[in-house]
Amino acid sequence: MKKLGVFALIVFILTGCAQQKVQQQETGFIQKFEQEPLPGWVYQLPPNGDFVIGMASRSFYEDKMKDAAKQMAAVMHSRNKASYAISNSTSKMSEDCLQSGSAAFKLNVGSPQETKQIYKNLQLADETFFHDFYIALFTENGAELPEELREKRVEMTPSWYEKDGLIPMENGIEYHIFASSSNLIDAWCRATENARLEIAEYRQKNVLGKVVNKDENVTKDIAIESRQKITDLQISRSFITSELHDNLRSYKVYLEMSTR
Repeated sequence: MKKLGVFALIVFILTGCAQQKVQQQETGFIQKFEQEPLPGWVYQLPPNGDFVIGMASRSFYEDKMKDAAKQMAAVMHSRNKASYAISNSTSKMSEDCLQSGSAAFKLNVGSPQETKQIYKNLQLADETFFHDFYIALFTENGAELPEELREKRVEMTPSWYEKDGLIPMENGIEYHIFASSSNLIDAWCRATENARLEIAEYRQKNVLGKVVNKDENVTKDIAIESRQKITDLQISRSFITSELHDNLRSYKVYLEMSTR
């Protein structure tokens, strides 16, 4: 009986250690919100539309890093000033399931010549870092950045954002959008691209349809095409944050974009 009691005690201790180890492993998956002080222009750009943000990965090669951010800013500014949003989708509905299907394609394109000219005209107005990324503010025509927008502060949430969606305004359109990625640049670009396409789709849509009778089966071929020029689009407010989950960092971008 004494040996049996000792054996039971050993089993209890080993089981307890195993349970404790599992609990430690479970609590090891900690989600941590990380926020750093950022200049005011990251949260809200001046309303005149003369400023644009560009980003690049942090690098010891400062010239290349800044040039990469400038190139991104030139592309963004060019597409926001004037670009075409093209959306195509087709679908076929048939009694024969093997003949049914759908496909969709969306694209936003700008002028390479316009982008090159904007790149030449851009001037660095201010700069900052956010974790492993360099964020720069450029101006195309030498506009002065208000000093209060250079001051750094921490905002924990974008109070103006509730959900993705378009808001028709009396003098234009306002669009709120969110995107996330393990790469801050990808999240920013994805948010702006989706916003342009959604605004274009709201503005114009042409639907063409036809019904074809074949072998007593009714087949519907539907093609939807939207081609809309976007002009004078600008980012009015933005918010970026990062999360660390099990040592993996992800970035979230919230944007408010508006156009007349």
